[in-house]
Amino acid sequence: MKWKSLIAAAVAFALLAAAIPRPAGAAGYDAFTFKQNGQPRLTQTAYVPMGAIDGYGMFGAGAAEREKKGELTAALDQPQDLFIDARGHIYVADTGNGRVLELDARGSVIRVFGEGELDEPTGIYVDGEGKLYVADHGAERVFVYGPDGRKLTEIGKPASLLFGKSNAFKPRKITADLRGNLYVVGEGLVQGLAQLSPDGGFLGYFGANRVGFSLERSLQKLLFTRKQLSQLSQKLPPSPSNVAIGEDGLVFTATVGLEGAGIKKLNVAGDNLLHSSSYMSGNIADVTVDRMGNIYAADAVEGFIYVYDKDGSLLFGFGGMDAGYQSLGYFTSPSGIAVSGSGLLYVLDKERGNIQIFKPTPFATLVNKAVSLYLDGKYVDSLEPWREVLRLDSLFDLAHLGIGLAYYKQGRFDEAFDELKFAKNAGEYSNTYWELRREWLMKHASTVLSVLVGFAVAWMILKRLHRRFGFGAPVVNAARRTGRVRLVGQLLHVFRMLRHPIDGFEELTNGKASVLSAAILLALFAAVRLYEVFQTSFIFSGVDPLRISIPTELLKLFVPLLGWIVCNYMVSVINDGEGKFRDVFKGSVYALSPYLLFGAPLTVLSKGLTLMESVVYDYGRIFIVAWCAVLFILMVKEIHGYEFKETFKNIAITVSGMVIMAVIAFIFFGLSSQVWDFVRSIAEEVKYRG
Repeated sequence: MKWKSLIAAAVAFALLAAAIPRPAGAAGYDAFTFKQNGQPRLTQTAYVPMGAIDGYGMFGAGAAEREKKGELTAALDQPQDLFIDARGHIYVADTGNGRVLELDARGSVIRVFGEGELDEPTGIYVDGEGKLYVADHGAERVFVYGPDGRKLTEIGKPASLLFGKSNAFKPRKITADLRGNLYVVGEGLVQGLAQLSPDGGFLGYFGANRVGFSLERSLQKLLFTRKQLSQLSQKLPPSPSNVAIGEDGLVFTATVGLEGAGIKKLNVAGDNLLHSSSYMSGNIADVTVDRMGNIYAADAVEGFIYVYDKDGSLLFGFGGMDAGYQSLGYFTSPSGIAVSGSGLLYVLDKERGNIQIFKPTPFATLVNKAVSLYLDGKYVDSLEPWREVLRLDSLFDLAHLGIGLAYYKQGRFDEAFDELKFAKNAGEYSNTYWELRREWLMKHASTVLSVLVGFAVAWMILKRLHRRFGFGAPVVNAARRTGRVRLVGQLLHVFRMLRHPIDGFEELTNGKASVLSAAILLALFAAVRLYEVFQTSFIFSGVDPLRISIPTELLKLFVPLLGWIVCNYMVSVINDGEGKFRDVFKGSVYALSPYLLFGAPLTVLSKGLTLMESVVYDYGRIFIVAWCAVLFILMVKEIHGYEFKETFKNIAITVSGMVIMAVIAFIFFGLSSQVWDFVRSIAEEVKYRG
């Protein structure tokens, strides 16, 4: 995906920069974030690696001496989960060794759970009383241990028929709420999390993922018989891959293979509360939550660590896959993540068999403080921390949003307007613009109304004077002479198309339009489209003008239109259509008359609307598109002399032809690049052997 390439480029640049000698104390571990338009960019360093617990303690200190003494060590083998309790003790699911380790903050072993009893522990959770819950995938059971390490109970497959007789119980991850109810991630449980009572009774499934829309599947349902559909493999949603629970009791799930919703924050009804536009990876291995509600996630494929606020807005991303140098701060296969009460971040690496520790920088601490105040609704209190954030990173969108809301609460709408526009937050920008517009109308409404009435009265007076005394006759006569110029009249024929489209298309072949006039209108069509793309209020466009390619936009316009003209003419020749190629060209361009006349005014209107009046803009666009569609239908009917049945048949075949042309073009350009690569490789081989 495009964003991954951008991040990879940014990280590569950061690594290259890290190789250049820096002044003492300069940070060399970079972070990135995402702008409101969804594009990644580098930001201030947010977290820095402190060290690693490699199995014998921090950095392996004293490993040799401890082995000589025969002391128990914490050498890890394919560990798959990590948890930190309220005391700061670290629990690790040491999967390859079939045990769970309790470590202190420096990695020294405090206690071992389940040695010789657990088979393949893959998920762990510790409640407020110190009870340890272990999801053992190999044993197909959940084990519960007391704080002293003694086994209290074990839970197997629920006996309830509601669980599903054919469903296997292979727990991978586990958490528990304040009532002691368990939430279990099971292998292949597409119904969601298995919710169990403290004694193992099945309470139901929770937080299931949904199957997204599939065009292929929709077409199959439309075209296939019931027997054919029954032979197709059933499309099932991905099952959750990890689970965590916050102090407020809300359940968080991570799902591998669910793009755009890899992390979910579920309420008691199972509804996802995260609706932010920030990027969320589809390869989240683990997720955890701190006391402020911030969300931390580890990407198993790209190796990045993501930090979100409690609403799901991305604050930072850092890390990445290790290039084979065993670099601190980079990963081979991150499998678990946890955060301590002091804010230290612990990341478990399954392949390396270690835990890397990260501490937040002053910048991250400042952002977290500002975010906490902002999300609590204390916008004015968050103003100074956000200003400090901007002094360190002037492009931090969330800071501009926070400052804009603070100004809004203080009634400083002009300043809020600028900040919210920079932050590209359509909702809050719209609210601020509404306030500014209201203030302006209160001051100038009477003046505007007087000017409009004055213009109307002046127009009526001028019309009466012209009719009675010939006032302004030279100007009127000059306008009429200009209108009688052939090319000008042909261009003005677009107005005729709006009032009398059937007559208008008939007149196209009788000199009321020419190839030149159609070409000029086609250029106007391109100009209107570019004006719309660049000038439509971002509330409605959702496009960053700085990222728009004019050649690409022109190709989007002209290629489909040219394909329509060519295919429609070819189809009409076969089906005895009367229109010539130039008639089809002229008719297609003039069928765009509603867009040519109303596209630019609607764009201007968008600048004066808020989201509350979005229906005006939306229905305006729908009206223009529908009007153009009607004119295209009438164009085919009148230009080719068809009845309505033949008209729709012609249009259907034309659209099918356009699709076929697009497929052929795609295949041609795809194969041409491969052929060119093949020829070049042969040439290089010949040159090498020669």
